Amino acid sequence: MIILFGFIILTILMIILGFPMFVSFGIGSLGMIIFLQLDPMFVVPCIFTNFNSFVMMAIPFFIFAGGLMAASEISKKIVEFSNAIIGRFKGGLGIVTIVSCAVFGAISGSSSAAVASIGMTILPEMEKYGYKRSYATALVACSGLLGQLIPPSVPMILFGMITGASVAACFLATAVPGILLMLAYFVINYINCCNKKNIKVVKTQSNRDYICNIAGSFKKAGFALLMPVLILGGIYGGLYTPTEAGCVAVVYALCVGVLNKKLTKHSFLKAAEETASMEGAIAFIICFIFVMSRIFTYERLPDTIADFILDLTTNKILLLLLINIFMIFIGMIMDDISAMLLVTPLLYPLFMKLGISPLQMAAIIAVNQGSGQMTPPVATNLFVAARVSGVPVSEFVGDCIPFLLFGSLPVLMLVTFVPEISLFLPELILGK
Repeated sequence: MIILFGFIILTILMIILGFPMFVSFGIGSLGMIIFLQLDPMFVVPCIFTNFNSFVMMAIPFFIFAGGLMAASEISKKIVEFSNAIIGRFKGGLGIVTIVSCAVFGAISGSSSAAVASIGMTILPEMEKYGYKRSYATALVACSGLLGQLIPPSVPMILFGMITGASVAACFLATAVPGILLMLAYFVINYINCCNKKNIKVVKTQSNRDYICNIAGSFKKAGFALLMPVLILGGIYGGLYTPTEAGCVAVVYALCVGVLNKKLTKHSFLKAAEETASMEGAIAFIICFIFVMSRIFTYERLPDTIADFILDLTTNKILLLLLINIFMIFIGMIMDDISAMLLVTPLLYPLFMKLGISPLQMAAIIAVNQGSGQMTPPVATNLFVAARVSGVPVSEFVGDCIPFLLFGSLPVLMLVTFVPEISLFLPELILGK
């Protein structure tokens, strides 16, 4: 067990020091095999068996669809539509940012993609209306978390692969927590903005002009807004699986890009290149995670961890608090996908012994890892937002704290201790 923990710590340290994720997990896996004197012949069938998965194909399709929609400037139309509805209210442009990240997250399935695409579009507008660039950057970075909660979500596809849970049910399990978090962010943003005189609103219009403006922006954004409906409606209407939904999303994104004449040959090839690069990195990480997971099973590490924690206390509330603290810490030092892939096989037996549904576990991990992305040193969303805005992380990280303390953490506690929040929709729609 000491060897296993040693290489887990080594893997985490390499990630913190900036080694590529696949190198870190690869060295960790190889070290475990050598020092535990395991037969390396199990590696090939382990990887092949797990990669021979129809679900796995959904990941590149959703990433590619998100890239195509970004290249087609769909994010700009989503922002314009949201702004037409609530831009004339105090703090309305902040709410536009939150809603736009949620909607774009439902298109791309990625929090960092939402931060990059919406950030480039909304930050100049927010500055024009009197928002401090540091606060605007913080709001975009925090709202990116909604991208992995509002379905579809790439991390939830991976969670379903590892645990065997229904991917469609995992999508639904994180939807209500995502909506609650969005509402909490609305309130925090309003409180931040209501007493600031420098924040302006969109010029007040007559009711007729207001409705016409909404109708016009809806017409322009209609194709973008239809995409989540098309994807999720098809999945839960039984028309196609999540993987087939990814294919539909790519075809739809191509059609939208061609129709609005924004998708060029260069932007198409760039989206394809970025998808291949991201999928390649994810595939290598998953390969080594599957190997690590098999080694953990051979050595009974997850059961040992579960028994050790259960020996500390039998108080379920205290146990869940300890688990959440551990997961937030992991989320602070690893990106969301890597953290979820490492934590899931380690803690799955413990959640099962505590009588917690895999779907509730999915929601807990999603909110946890998203919260970790708002907390340095790794904090992927913060660094993506910093790159887009040009504001150093040190200048806006303080503005993220209210969203973490009064948004993410309360929602995390609700998801942890009120199972119905994550189980309501799966039970209602799928009967799971």
